[in-house]
Amino acid sequence: MASFNIADYANALRLVILPYIQDNFPKTTITLNQLKRNAGVTHMNNNFHAVMRNKRHGGVTNLANDGNNINATTGAGVTRGSVGVKTVTGAFNISKLAIDASSGNRDAIKNSLQFQADTLITDFSRDLNRQVYGDATGIVAQVAGSTSATVFTVKFLNSSTIDDGRTLDYYGSVNGDLTPAAYLYADQQISIGTNGATRGTISTVDKAAGTGTVTTTTAGTGAYVADDAVFITDGSGEGEGSAMWNGVREALDSRTGTNLYAGVARSTEGWTPQFGSVSEALSLSRLELVYLNAKEFAQEGDRYAIFANKTLYKKYGDLLTSMRRVVNSMELTAGWSGLEFQAGAGKVGVFLDYQVPDGEVVIFNLDTWVLCQVSDMSWMEEANQNSLLRLANTITYQATLVWFSNIMCLAPAANGRDTQKTD
Repeated sequence: MASFNIADYANALRLVILPYIQDNFPKTTITLNQLKRNAGVTHMNNNFHAVMRNKRHGGVTNLANDGNNINATTGAGVTRGSVGVKTVTGAFNISKLAIDASSGNRDAIKNSLQFQADTLITDFSRDLNRQVYGDATGIVAQVAGSTSATVFTVKFLNSSTIDDGRTLDYYGSVNGDLTPAAYLYADQQISIGTNGATRGTISTVDKAAGTGTVTTTTAGTGAYVADDAVFITDGSGEGEGSAMWNGVREALDSRTGTNLYAGVARSTEGWTPQFGSVSEALSLSRLELVYLNAKEFAQEGDRYAIFANKTLYKKYGDLLTSMRRVVNSMELTAGWSGLEFQAGAGKVGVFLDYQVPDGEVVIFNLDTWVLCQVSDMSWMEEANQNSLLRLANTITYQATLVWFSNIMCLAPAANGRDTQKTD
């Protein structure tokens, strides 16, 4: 029987596993699956740039008589918005022993890598879906208190009490759809507090419903203080505040006036999203109002979709049946199905997404969002095109998936986000 070695594993990663991940990753993330890639976006100097409209035509007017002058202007105004390139990675190690143990068996090679591919798709997709609804800060939890130098508890994020003011519009627990430690996992590198003063590696996480207990491998470099922000960082313990995608929480937040998104002031026409933060039960009237306000800034033919977590998704279905409306379904690309929403301006689907922040309803104009990428996701490779890189001074190999990407909203006003909505 023929013998297989490192090169066979590397070829399998590049020729079999990578296409498998590329084909299946978008299908597992409902929002990313709908976004156009690089539509109207250029990449330059480590940023993605897009030309966007910021002024209506001033030359539209009626003549008092046919001898009067028309009001000739420069037409609709445009500006340029930009977001940075974010480096998204996923990696796993495999020992030389595991490789040699499967030598001579193609199925063994495929099976060992297939397991890594399947689990990488699941975890990669979940984290990027979190980033779609988040901001660039990487804040995923808030310290409730500590019980030792290596153990602390976390609570639901609350922007009014957290020590880091860069993440906005969190209100603590609303419906309990996400646990406080929902995005914390063993082996993650984290930093805690202002500018990430305390750093550590997670060994275990107890994801209790009302609070979560996080244990780190060694004592942090400082104390765990209540209301400190908890950041996910990279393997060097850096990246808090800027390394994540510039997602919904940044594009559709409560800021107004001279505050910037993508380098453009909110006061620019079409740049202030439809945002609500009234604490109240979800109602059809409120949902219709936000949608219709967003629709006013949309282009003809723009596609809309509404996303909510389980409590508000169920609430919407209950509202339809209580008002004796038929609960029809809508479908998105790749088979995602949801409830039908109508507000006199076309039919829109309401879809369940478990990563939508607690108590929020997000009304996406899908044609105003762009998935930006420098190139398709790929394996890091050595000069000899080996996708498995040997770790220095070890007999362990590493496969690293990398994707230079971000997402960008080209017309925030055509989108809506309503927060603090309850059952």
